Amino acid sequence: MAEKKTVAVIFGGRSVEHDVSILTGLQFLEALDPTLYDGLPLYVDALGQWWTGDALKNRKNYPVSRSDGDLTQVFLDLAAPATGRPRLATTQKGFFGEKTAYIPFDLMVPAIHGSNGEDGTLQGLLEFAGIPFAGCRPLGAAATMNKEFAKAVARQHGLSILPELTVSKPAKGTFLDPDMLKQSLEGMLGENPFPVIAKPSNLGSSVGVSRANDMDALIAALMAIFRLDRSAIVEPFVPNLVEYNIAVRRNADLLIETSAIERPLSKTDVLDFKNKYLAGGTPGGPKLDTGPSEGMASLNRVLSPEELSDAQETQIRDTASTIFDALDLAGSVRIDFLCNGETGELWFNEANTIPGSFAYFLWEAALTPVSFLKLASDMIDEGFRLSSERLGATDAASGEATIFTKG
Repeated sequence: MAEKKTVAVIFGGRSVEHDVSILTGLQFLEALDPTLYDGLPLYVDALGQWWTGDALKNRKNYPVSRSDGDLTQVFLDLAAPATGRPRLATTQKGFFGEKTAYIPFDLMVPAIHGSNGEDGTLQGLLEFAGIPFAGCRPLGAAATMNKEFAKAVARQHGLSILPELTVSKPAKGTFLDPDMLKQSLEGMLGENPFPVIAKPSNLGSSVGVSRANDMDALIAALMAIFRLDRSAIVEPFVPNLVEYNIAVRRNADLLIETSAIERPLSKTDVLDFKNKYLAGGTPGGPKLDTGPSEGMASLNRVLSPEELSDAQETQIRDTASTIFDALDLAGSVRIDFLCNGETGELWFNEANTIPGSFAYFLWEAALTPVSFLKLASDMIDEGFRLSSERLGATDAASGEATIFTKG
């Protein structure tokens, strides 16, 4: 019997989506096949400090405190993979002073939503250090986090997307010019552009999304976004708005496959963060003392909505597969669509490379169901494969690029 692998699941992070990331990380740990893997929780607090310990596996312990028992502050040993297994390092006090102890693992699963986790920065660090990891590589993660870039790729592939205006954060000490903004908006969206939707260019999960019915409201929305991001995109508001989501992955045969389609339910005309994650919950957020169905899976939704025509379903599945392939994505990715419920028009909205709960509930409802346990195992296997395929020879001699030699 093969020796069990240790899988480090990293969650939390310096992101506005910190709390939702905790749910996703803990749910992935719960989904690990105990006969194949030992799960290692790796929590990144709001200051960017890394912690591990069994207490992190219990949802009732959140929010955690530095003073909580059974928590160990750790650091990533960037040099370890060159000579052996990846490992975390920690400092321990003993009779003869401090010494360094190590916690080895085999692969890391990024479960940090949004900034500093889903945007390619963490993935780039892991690739630089040669640490195997699951999910998208740095390019795909960065490309999908930038909504403007992802839409440009979709446009190049002839996919249906809404027009957008990108607005950059004003330099320090300057302000948005309403007249210039109005001119740019009318040039992109027409003479009567309102109402519009404003959203951050580089955040996920509908954070910072708002509707603006006039220029004053738009400027207020943009200023709020600029507290979170360096740029914003403005799109026309879709009347009779309906959103559809679908998950995509590459199966064990390396073929792209799609999940069930969902229609999230919202009481408003904008599916913002609260509607997406806290629907039907308490003001404090999702309950943390329930089973694996919490988090994104607790969102009020309709699975396999009957109102979709065969043509619409085909468009959703084909578009999602095209985006997944064009951006070289991996893991379980959720692709989101906007729809005018009256006309039936559909537009690609965005791709989420680390969706809430890794969208396992969409796979469980697929035509060929995939359990969360199998989804997690497949993501781990894919992570090992992609990490091993990344590099060829890296020494200077192999590239005929040697400059320095000793006599």
